[in-house]
Amino acid sequence: MAELLKSQPERPPYFRRMEQVNLDGVPLLGAKAAMPVLDMLSPAAFEAVIEKALGDVQILDTRQELGFAAAHIPNALSIWQDGLASFAGWFLSYTSPILLVTEKHDADATVRTLIRQGYDNIAGCLAGGMLSWHMSGRSSAAIRTLTVQDLCSLLDQGEHLWILDVRSAGELERDGQITGATHIHITQISLRSQEVPKDRTVYVFCGSGMRSMIAASYLQSRGWSDLVVILGGMSGWRSRRCPLRRS
Repeated sequence: MAELLKSQPERPPYFRRMEQVNLDGVPLLGAKAAMPVLDMLSPAAFEAVIEKALGDVQILDTRQELGFAAAHIPNALSIWQDGLASFAGWFLSYTSPILLVTEKHDADATVRTLIRQGYDNIAGCLAGGMLSWHMSGRSSAAIRTLTVQDLCSLLDQGEHLWILDVRSAGELERDGQITGATHIHITQISLRSQEVPKDRTVYVFCGSGMRSMIAASYLQSRGWSDLVVILGGMSGWRSRRCPLRRS
């Protein structure tokens, strides 16, 4: 039983809101229920919402991590579509409007998932995605990436790197750890971000690279500028037979 509990995710903050919603009641949102009309915003209209909110708006980008890394709207949070149910509740607030950037056909699924978690303040979605944003001449941000092989090579050369490992305690015990890495579980990043240095390159590591991009995007939106996401994470690390420390 102890091993089973260790592998379970922590209780996200939105559970408290869901408890209240369950008590008060909410209209059912079945598989074929009518969805709220989602405003598809031009880049100019999208930017206008940000400016009108004086920055008090959440930009949620649900594209895959490589697309986000290459180019995204400044201050956007990366949570891939299938990860919303697990991670949105740890990073999104209920008080600020949400703007969406999605893959071409994901907008309705994204809205449905968010509403089921109690997020109903969705201000709109970027029409045409990042292509339309770039074609309008607007600037974007990026996050550097590195393969596990390149990270392993840097460590073999004696480089003293600051590595942030956002995996769970159960994963660390089961799969091993990179010697010298700092462990902050992905669900604790918002609470413990002060432990992450801003004056060094931070290499962010997880099981595959997807949770790493969540953490890196969150930190970038709050002023961290020198971030590198390790592609492939522990899956790639083990495939390359890079050294691990066991608990």
